[in-house]
Amino acid sequence: MAQLDKVVAAYRVTSQYPVLLSARIINSSKASVSVQSVWIQKVLERQSVIRFRQTVFSDYKTYTLTSPPTDITNELMSAYSKSCKYFCVVREVESGNEIKQYLEVWADCSLVKNYDLNALDVHGKIYADSEFGTLEWSPDETKIVYIAEKKVPKSEPFYKQKPRAPPHKDGVDNSDTVPGKEYDWTQNWGEQLVGKITPVMVVCDIKTDTIDVLSNIPNDVNPATATWTPDGKGVVAIGHIITSRKLGLTYCANSLSIVFSLTLDGQYDVLSSNSEQLCVRYPRFNLNGTKLVWLERLAGGPHNSCYKLISCNWSTKETITVVDFDNRILHNTDYYNEQLPFYGLYDHLYPINIIPRNCWLNDHKTLVLSTPQGGSMHTFAIDTESKDIRYLPITKPFHESVTVIDVCNNVLVCQKSSLNNPGQLFAIKILSTYFTNISIHEISPSHSLPNSDNFVVEHGYTLYNKPTTIFYGPKNNNCPLVIIPHGGPHLASLDFYRAEFAFFVQIGFAVLLINYRGSTGLGKDYVESAIGNIGDFDVKDVYNAIQSNPLWSNRKLVLFGGSYGGFLVTHLSGQYPSAFKAVCAQNPLVDLVNFFESSDIPDWAITEAGYNYSDVDSLENSKDVLMKLADCSPCKNVHKVQAPTLLLLGEKDVRIHPCSSLAYYHLLKKNGVTSRVLMYDDCHPLYTVAADMDSYINAALWFIKYLNSDLEKSIN
Repeated sequence: MAQLDKVVAAYRVTSQYPVLLSARIINSSKASVSVQSVWIQKVLERQSVIRFRQTVFSDYKTYTLTSPPTDITNELMSAYSKSCKYFCVVREVESGNEIKQYLEVWADCSLVKNYDLNALDVHGKIYADSEFGTLEWSPDETKIVYIAEKKVPKSEPFYKQKPRAPPHKDGVDNSDTVPGKEYDWTQNWGEQLVGKITPVMVVCDIKTDTIDVLSNIPNDVNPATATWTPDGKGVVAIGHIITSRKLGLTYCANSLSIVFSLTLDGQYDVLSSNSEQLCVRYPRFNLNGTKLVWLERLAGGPHNSCYKLISCNWSTKETITVVDFDNRILHNTDYYNEQLPFYGLYDHLYPINIIPRNCWLNDHKTLVLSTPQGGSMHTFAIDTESKDIRYLPITKPFHESVTVIDVCNNVLVCQKSSLNNPGQLFAIKILSTYFTNISIHEISPSHSLPNSDNFVVEHGYTLYNKPTTIFYGPKNNNCPLVIIPHGGPHLASLDFYRAEFAFFVQIGFAVLLINYRGSTGLGKDYVESAIGNIGDFDVKDVYNAIQSNPLWSNRKLVLFGGSYGGFLVTHLSGQYPSAFKAVCAQNPLVDLVNFFESSDIPDWAITEAGYNYSDVDSLENSKDVLMKLADCSPCKNVHKVQAPTLLLLGEKDVRIHPCSSLAYYHLLKKNGVTSRVLMYDDCHPLYTVAADMDSYINAALWFIKYLNSDLEKSIN
């Protein structure tokens, strides 16, 4: 029991730190800045996640909370108008068996408008997810644009007894109820977007109290991530193009999409190129409305890769490429007397967008963004006219991650974080155009993990030709090592705080993260080198990285990975069966054939195997593809596995259906391998508090149990 108590205590400590969702500069001047931020935090006693808002005032020397943090758990989204006169909120409230949504408008310290969206019945639920979610005031502060589910006619059985009603005066039944449609199946947008089928763009006019769905968007275009045009007469948005099959969007930055504009009177125009099939993201106008920028890459292919930064002259609609795919060296001798590599622009799995909603400096031509670079988040200023890229010297490169959250009057709000330090907000004053003079000021409390001085974070700078590594653990201690390859595979392990990694370190492990071939943040070619080689190059990269350092390879080794990370750890345990003491896999991809048949992203399997998804109708007609998928799958080597294996599965996972992991479990048992399955009422990431707590504590106990007595003694 003492051992269990210490493991549970470590989970409580490492999961207590809030995670930043957003921040907004409310007011800024040469003398002071006010920042409002929104955070989420696990509350274990309630088995839930709360959301809270807090506002700080800083004179660039000290900061003070202007009021205690406020619980806003039932707020989906909120937004200030341009002058901060108005504040709107989308709120969800349980009412009996129904969850109702309200659009609130606040001004002069009171609620001035409250629209009951269920009662008005103009549309379905408002989208608040990271793919579609929009809530933005028009420049004149009279209208609000958002994305919601299209209203669909109600349905009922073909036969249903009804009370007798008087006939309609015109003899026509004007009811919008349609018989026999209640079981119709329609495609949604996949994992974590289940139920989101047909988004529409909606404008609420607070002067006329009208809520209207904008028309003239083609039926094959689903609007997302909208922003107002500078004159307030229309919007610019991302449009996801509907093909014969909707493919999942969450974690998948490769969908066919366009940038389009739509005026309030119905004029629709496509702004991005018509000559190529593109994936586009994050449209952002500069401060004076003369430029519109966005990120783009070719659609299809790997589910995340390098982006171009495109700038559009708003008056002429002519576009230029500001940042291309090419790698380059940034000469930052004024900062750290070293040449800093720049590996391009990448999206990332993080609550905060790579390009913040407000991203422009006062010169109207320079934007600030953050992107993965070789194992860290780096922040850059990009001149859209000269095309110069300059590193923002908030911290030494590859020592911490810095992410810009908001920009106003040449003041930046950034979050700084590392594996050993939970995130902290800073206000940064830009005092010169070339960033030779900046000032950095804390605007949120610093947090320290217990015994954090006893732990180190070490980056391995073996870039491009070898995978980058990040070691996190106790100093001068030969404790067991948890190998944690990231998912994707086209994502990256980054040096910012992750509660689950800190948890393992707190209970006596060290953690090794590896950016194998296919990872982002190391160049377009590095990403695409994995295509056709999954289950081979990436597995070798992870194993060779471990073997490259005797301080790692001579330890007792265990494996932990989720999704594609689960693919790698199950591959490693099958290809190198005697190297690892125990395995824990969270919703692992173990069978690519089953994945193709059951996942919301079947294109992923075909692409990663090295084929063109559009050329594959079925596996029965593509035997070479079928054989390749089978050959790439971890289940190919399941008969070689020796390490005890714990499988953590989500019953509602539509990305990797649990049936393939259950089949893998049965094969392990058949071959005499100690195995266990934990099944959670959750989806792919197992993000509910109950599932997160149970899965990580069980994983730790699993490792401890099969590492003999050494670690048990250190915990006891």
